[in-house]
Amino acid sequence: MKFATLMLLGVVTLPLGLLAQVDPLDRQDVMLSTASPKFCVGLRGQCFQGRNCCPGLVCTFEGNRAFCEKGSPILPPSINILPAPSAGAVTLPYSFTFTAANGVLPLTWNETGALPPGLVFSNNGLMSGVPSKTGAFPITVNVEDSLGNSATPRQFTIQVFLHGFKTTGDMITERTSHAATVLRSGKVLITGGFSDVGGLATAELFSPATGTFAPTGNMETGRFDQTSTLLTSGKVLMAGGGTAAAELYNPGTGKFSPTGSMDASRVYQTATLLTNGRVLVTGGGDVNFNPIASAEIYDPINGTFTATGNMISARYGHTATLLPNGKVLVTGGLGRSGQSLATAELFDPATGIFTATGTMTSARYAQTATLLPNGIVLVTGGFNVSNKVIGTAETFDPNTGKFTAAGNMTVVRAFHTATVMGNGQVLVVGGLGAGSTPGDQAAAELFNPSTRTFQATGSLTNARSSHTMTLLLNGKVLVTGGAGNATAETYQ
Repeated sequence: MKFATLMLLGVVTLPLGLLAQVDPLDRQDVMLSTASPKFCVGLRGQCFQGRNCCPGLVCTFEGNRAFCEKGSPILPPSINILPAPSAGAVTLPYSFTFTAANGVLPLTWNETGALPPGLVFSNNGLMSGVPSKTGAFPITVNVEDSLGNSATPRQFTIQVFLHGFKTTGDMITERTSHAATVLRSGKVLITGGFSDVGGLATAELFSPATGTFAPTGNMETGRFDQTSTLLTSGKVLMAGGGTAAAELYNPGTGKFSPTGSMDASRVYQTATLLTNGRVLVTGGGDVNFNPIASAEIYDPINGTFTATGNMISARYGHTATLLPNGKVLVTGGLGRSGQSLATAELFDPATGIFTATGTMTSARYAQTATLLPNGIVLVTGGFNVSNKVIGTAETFDPNTGKFTAAGNMTVVRAFHTATVMGNGQVLVVGGLGAGSTPGDQAAAELFNPSTRTFQATGSLTNARSSHTMTLLLNGKVLVTGGAGNATAETYQ
């Protein structure tokens, strides 16, 4: 670096190390103006503390130093608005880390506003603690990178509710698209799921008393997107999940044993325990993941499957819900056209026949359908006919055979879960969110059957989709797994 003092439109003495603009690619610092002295940094000059590169050069970082080079500029940090801060719950541990794009590490974060009582904000962007008060708390967040570049401040609102999620012990194995069934003992049987090598054959038991998972016997066949049905005998029927084979889990021995096979290989089918103790299996995808219309009945007494009437429409990723009158409501799913279906049908165990019923207000695939205490069925979310994740909801009235729109969810969801709790409200959790490439989300909400509206509640501690959610005998709700996830948590 050479040094000089120049006179330009008057006598100006340049700071040591700064030169007038002679050749911006000659490793020099140059002065651009004398009216209001501004300097730029030449090729390979250090750009820091407000010293900007000359035109044609950009500030790039090497190790712990920044130099002016030809190339792409170093952009200031930009605070990510998604995922938004999760909602917390009083007396339950809370943790959320803000993130930013661009900027040169390390980043230094700061916050202004009214943090929820019990939470602290660290300069690494971590907001954590145990909230002690419910409410909505607006804050403004900013971040600065190591070059002193600041982001545009962002405003967020942190919500704290009475109820929320608390982590419990992790599962032994990461699982997604698995199954969970509450046993008569109160423990939860976790089976199968998808991995990078296909369906898993392993299984484990969750103990609500200890909050831990323990291994149990392996299944005979690896499965994912299978069904798991508690029979009246206390055994659990495992069916499908990429195979026609079925098997029974005996809680007394902790072992699986084969039972009769289905007529067709199925994945992402439904299985519904009927009032007579038999199990109705409907649809699903065949070995090539093409939707099928066939249905069959499993008889626990002789351990065999028998074909029954076909559904009107082939479908997989649909729902099947036992109604108080003993019939089964089938809704939506993906049809042979490759698009979501809006049709619904009813299965009558007395005749073994499916008949059409009212059409949903929206086509849906990967939705949920939940029987409410009043006999009405709540249907939420899924992918619509345009393959977009939706946040609409509707209810089916068995007395009229019609669907009616309900209030929208607070966020859009697909591959989520919904469970009726002891107070009659429906807890809706996780799932894929909005966007051209939807990601897992942590948001949770409650549906009130009296008002037909949804209201946010405390968020999951981990974002999830294709997870399981199970109402425990103690009234808490267990959530497990999801894509690449072995964690578990309970809603309380």
